[in-house]
Amino acid sequence: MENLISKTIGEIKKQKIVPAPRWKYLMKKYAIWAVFAGTIFFGAISFSIAFDMLRQLDWDLYRFVHQSALAYSLTLVPYFWIICIAIFLALAFFDLRKTETGYRYGWFKISLASISGIIIAGAMLSSSGVGNEVNLILKKDIPYYGQHMIMTKEKQWMQPDSGFLAGTLTNISSDKLEIVDLAGQKWNVLLDEQTLIRPAVSFKQGEMIKIIGSKVDKNNFRAIEIRPWMGQGISNGSGVGRGMGNGGAGMMRDNYTSPAK
Repeated sequence: MENLISKTIGEIKKQKIVPAPRWKYLMKKYAIWAVFAGTIFFGAISFSIAFDMLRQLDWDLYRFVHQSALAYSLTLVPYFWIICIAIFLALAFFDLRKTETGYRYGWFKISLASISGIIIAGAMLSSSGVGNEVNLILKKDIPYYGQHMIMTKEKQWMQPDSGFLAGTLTNISSDKLEIVDLAGQKWNVLLDEQTLIRPAVSFKQGEMIKIIGSKVDKNNFRAIEIRPWMGQGISNGSGVGRGMGNGGAGMMRDNYTSPAK
């Protein structure tokens, strides 16, 4: 044993090995934790954007496009952000393993810690509106992102050939609405006694609405259902303004004529 110690000391002296400065050790330590915090932060940003996008979409429209709920839901999933979350999660996992005590914990505990960090931080960012703001900036500054990489609320509702239309009310009458859609085109939205009006819809000039129906021609669209722009139309349709027959007709006509009074 003594010979081994002496030999080791001699080798150290021969190679002139000296202890590394403490500041280098601390810098490496803090750098590893900084990278971990950064991956959690960007993973949380990705989570908050994906969550806000999913929350804004209408998931019940599969009934109108003759698809199963699962098949239609798969077309709405923000795959780009899910991939980003997975990448940041993997980076966080491997970085945490590099910490002084990381070797003590199995992959399950480290994965759980990383996932929990991303979800908790992502929920906080989402509640503060950060995710939505970042998403709006990306759609504005990177047109390809909004047009091809994600399913936006605007894209979901600007498909008149498929029976979905959205726009701003410009004129209101008892059997027809005039709107300007999100692309600036004018439409006549035709109503009848079977048109379902969601309770939260406000028939006022300048209000935005979502319409389910069928395209008649390039300027006319027959409405089956009308929803408010904000929120999801997933209720069963009960309440004020259901159809134009019987008691609902009077309420709807009041809504149509009140802005002009």
